[in-house]
Amino acid sequence: MENIRQSDIAKALNVSRVTVSKALRDHPDISQEMKLKVREAVEHLGYIPNQIARQLNAKRTYTVGIVVPDLENNFFSYMVDAMVDYATTQKYHVLLTVSREKQQIEKENIENLIGMRVDGLLVCLSQETTEDGIFRMAEKRNIPLVFFDRAFDNLPFSRVIFDDKAGAEDAVNQVIQQGYTRIAHFAGYSGTSIGRRRSSGYQEALRKNKIGLKPEWMPEGGFEWKDGYEAFRKLKSSGQLPEVIFTVNDRVALGAYKAAKEAGLTIPGDVGIFGFGFHEITDFLDPQLTVINQDPRKIGQTAMNQLLGEIEGVSVSGSTLMIEEEFIWRKSVKQKGY
Repeated sequence: MENIRQSDIAKALNVSRVTVSKALRDHPDISQEMKLKVREAVEHLGYIPNQIARQLNAKRTYTVGIVVPDLENNFFSYMVDAMVDYATTQKYHVLLTVSREKQQIEKENIENLIGMRVDGLLVCLSQETTEDGIFRMAEKRNIPLVFFDRAFDNLPFSRVIFDDKAGAEDAVNQVIQQGYTRIAHFAGYSGTSIGRRRSSGYQEALRKNKIGLKPEWMPEGGFEWKDGYEAFRKLKSSGQLPEVIFTVNDRVALGAYKAAKEAGLTIPGDVGIFGFGFHEITDFLDPQLTVINQDPRKIGQTAMNQLLGEIEGVSVSGSTLMIEEEFIWRKSVKQKGY
């Protein structure tokens, strides 16, 4: 079948091509009756808009690239869902890539997306990423880029992040106010922004409450369940098990849950656990995790809105947008006196 053009639709309806073009763009100059006739002709003739021509005329592709570390992690899946939903309402398409928490794969993904002439990039850094060369390239090419969740602090791009330091400090303070003083922290990599901020909040809360820091109670690791599992086993074998463990995220908490139960310990009877996460995910942990609640949908929509605003020239690049968190007591930490 040969390609159907707007002129073919115009000929079939005995109107001008400009009328067809405006009807397809829902222009107010065109009546609703004519718009309906054009839509019916489009369906009957099988017309598909020429995206390449549209892109050449507008000097953009109406496509944005997304780079996430992992899609097995439901937290990122919720973020991406919100991004795609919002982009769709704004008539933008999405190209999704996954770095698998590897710096090299992340770099290759970004190079490919730039080569595909995306109008902008949304990036959540991998836990390995320490080099910023690929991002400097994007900067030189004037490609709008917005970091979300994990970000470089020294680059002139916008960031949409959770207030992790304040969230961690507030949560640890509340746990201390319940009478707990022996609190460990299963930290993420200090090379990542969220690892640094969450550990900093934990340490600040202990300092302000005049509780000494114990390096052996601050094991640094990754963001997966296996990291929480191994950290708990090492802590248990040392014979220095704390009263409560603060985990960098809910997947690390899941690993700690598994190791605790394998050791015959009860949560929260023998050890309490709390951490960062999203309540809709942590609802399925048994017992339900006491959580510093983060809404991934909100950060996803906010990041996409910021990026499209920068592409359209209505938002300022280099902005830092902070998403608030909420500490929710659940059953995994015993509230004394209750």
